[in-house]
Amino acid sequence: MAHKKEWYVIGNLSEFIEHARRLVFKFFGEVNKNSEDYLSTIIASLNDDEEKELDKTLSFTECETIAKQFLKQKINKKTKAISYYINDTILMDMLESFNNRMVSNILNKLVNDGLLESAFDEKHNDFIFWVKEENNENKKEENNL
Repeated sequence: MAHKKEWYVIGNLSEFIEHARRLVFKFFGEVNKNSEDYLSTIIASLNDDEEKELDKTLSFTECETIAKQFLKQKINKKTKAISYYINDTILMDMLESFNNRMVSNILNKLVNDGLLESAFDEKHNDFIFWVKEENNENKKEENNL
């Protein structure tokens, strides 16, 4: 028997997106934290520095744009009100997309700050990154000492 996907209505789209991006931000790099207590604490527990970092690495506007690509919407014919719906599969895909965007933004910042080098690999149809090495002149001077 096929399992029917359940759809959930999103009561407040802005709150939903804010919680989702905080979840992605806080779980980035975390391993095996499965406690429900941990999950509820991380969503509400960003300090000022983390709030600033979240806004720099994964803005609300970016997440809103991404979320609206995934969510199903229905428009009430009489009131013209828009309702957004989600299921488990869409939620996981959306969170993964948020995570990919955050990684992309972090890599972009590191490249712009001159800490990483990048190039496009046509064979793999993707970008590659590596840590920028210091100037070769500095290496030659060190070797001569």
